[in-house]
Amino acid sequence: DSPQEERLPLDWESKLSPFQRLLILRSLRDEKVVAGVTLFILKILGRHFYNVPPFDLAQSFKDSSPLTPIIFVLSTGADPTLYLYNLAREMNLLERLKMISLGQGQGPIADAMITSGRENGEWVYLQNCHLASSWMPELEKVLERHQSIRLHDEFRLWLSSMPSKVFPTSVLQIGIKLTNEPPKGLQANLKRTYEDITEQEFQCFDPVAPGQPPEGVAPPSNTPSGTIDGPLREKKMRAWKKLLFGLSFFHACIQERRKYGAIGWNIRYEWNQSDLLTAMANVRMYLEEQNEVPYETLRYVVGAINYGGRVTDYMDQRCVAAILATYFCPEAVEDDSYHYTDDGVYYAPPPAGLADVRGYVDGLPVLDRPEIFGLHRNAAMAFETSETRYLIDTIVSLQPRSGAGGGGKSSDEVVADIASDLAAKMPAALSDAEAAMITFQKDGAGAMNSMGTFLQIEMGKFNKLLHKMRISLVEVRRAISGTVVMSADLDAMCQALLFQRVPSSWASAYLSLKPLGSWFKDLLARVEFMERWISVGPPPVFWMSSFFFPQGFMTAALQTYARSTRLAIDTLEFRTEVQRTTPEEMAHGPSQGVYFYGAFMEGGRWDTGRGCVEESNLGETHVAMPVVWLDPIVKTDSFGKEVGFYNCPFYKVSSRAGTLSTTGHSTNYIRNLQLPCGSRSEEHWVRRSVALLTQLDD
Repeated sequence: DSPQEERLPLDWESKLSPFQRLLILRSLRDEKVVAGVTLFILKILGRHFYNVPPFDLAQSFKDSSPLTPIIFVLSTGADPTLYLYNLAREMNLLERLKMISLGQGQGPIADAMITSGRENGEWVYLQNCHLASSWMPELEKVLERHQSIRLHDEFRLWLSSMPSKVFPTSVLQIGIKLTNEPPKGLQANLKRTYEDITEQEFQCFDPVAPGQPPEGVAPPSNTPSGTIDGPLREKKMRAWKKLLFGLSFFHACIQERRKYGAIGWNIRYEWNQSDLLTAMANVRMYLEEQNEVPYETLRYVVGAINYGGRVTDYMDQRCVAAILATYFCPEAVEDDSYHYTDDGVYYAPPPAGLADVRGYVDGLPVLDRPEIFGLHRNAAMAFETSETRYLIDTIVSLQPRSGAGGGGKSSDEVVADIASDLAAKMPAALSDAEAAMITFQKDGAGAMNSMGTFLQIEMGKFNKLLHKMRISLVEVRRAISGTVVMSADLDAMCQALLFQRVPSSWASAYLSLKPLGSWFKDLLARVEFMERWISVGPPPVFWMSSFFFPQGFMTAALQTYARSTRLAIDTLEFRTEVQRTTPEEMAHGPSQGVYFYGAFMEGGRWDTGRGCVEESNLGETHVAMPVVWLDPIVKTDSFGKEVGFYNCPFYKVSSRAGTLSTTGHSTNYIRNLQLPCGSRSEEHWVRRSVALLTQLDD
């Protein structure tokens, strides 16, 4: 698991420098390069360049002055507002702390607050400066005027902004810049949460003598002090401490899942400490007001409203609900032997003191396994690979485009050779001149069959892309030779070809994450499939990966069935049945519906023998699916809700995210396919983020 720490065989350990070890690691285990770079930094530069300094707002305040704004550079998952609030309270300035979140129309209000603050010695906190781009020049002028007027000695200006080009450079130069990275790792996240919780909050339901609430704690809002009897208070105390830990664990879990990319969340959401505090307040309120723990209500309020309010992707919404159900359930509260994970390491500790819980958190593993977050161990491999790819791509993008020495080819010569090679392999445009009669066959009313209509639309899109590629390949060679001017678009294309990336003007045709060589090879295969369909007729099995718009193909298949049965198309749906055969073994199509191939399962694997979804094999991140039968049926109210089936999302590419369409789904999303769950529940596969893809990234 840690090849970067292993000694090299024979005498290579002493022969190679630390950097040369990195090159060996890159060649043999590229997913471990980032871990290897970490060791390289520790060994060559020292721990000072690795450790993150603690966030000390009080020390930074000592370095400030009325003329020096303090700027919080925001990062996802971290909110400095609470730290500022606590500092103001410690310095008895809480009543003089004025805050405003900037946005449209808030500029004049902020200006008035600054004027009042510099005269009366107030702290003014302008949040989210990046959202007030039109007012930023005015802020710059205000700070320039401060240099020539007298300011109150206790006046301080606090600013917060995401990294943004609209933030004034001059303000950055004179200000104190601070950033508070969110804790990395589940244990660090839990530790920060329980360090911020006070004894009064933690003990708000602890049993006390009649009429005497815990020190510093107000009695529950809806009951007079002392009217809750001993057993009921004991019950609420257990529920509060168990649910509080479960909520903190849930908050850490959904934060840490982000590092796994698309298999963690389709979209990277910006949950922060304010979400946790709001959810804690809601849990406490419901426990105060009700004698029984309202689990379903809490799951909805916390999962769908507090946290789900930020979630825009439906698949992420159901994942939030599935994860929260692990921690907000009767077993988690009532059974001390209940564990969050199969290994038994993670659980809500029995009700005890705050120091005991902090001690338990301190003893948790520092390194997290993906299983903690509901993911398979393969997710760590995929995450490490993507991190390595990002690091290498960043390094490559910084390389100068200089001519080669020693007789090698220059960059322009390399690009010209690549363009010539691609142009020589370009396929001809698709044509229906020699189409089989059945391909575009018309019915008795003179209407073309639905599949033929879909094929014509796809042909038009392919021909448009091929024409664009031919023109641009000619133009880029002419620009290199000096025949035409090297425009910005052609220069960007040269850079893309040089680094084996698909030029943006080509990549916009359809979603794909493949590098240039694989992308071009895939394009040739797509065109070849279309040519066979045109010349021979509809194949027995369709290659789903070949289409620009797979949703259109499925609609055409439903429309074909609707016309043959005289049923309304909006009453139909596809029943999914995975076959036990490969495309080569299918000689005939189905009696109704369509067969397709080309799907890959991510997050799990398809067990052909048992005919259900199963856990992935270690190291096998993607598994090719057998032929799938889409069988049209009349839709019923229970469709998609059957017990024992997993509604598996089907995406075009592994990024899963795309532009949010009017249907509420990403443009990357095709549809859900119902697959048997096997021995596991549907929620298990939801937490695993099991999905089907039409293509891989290589």
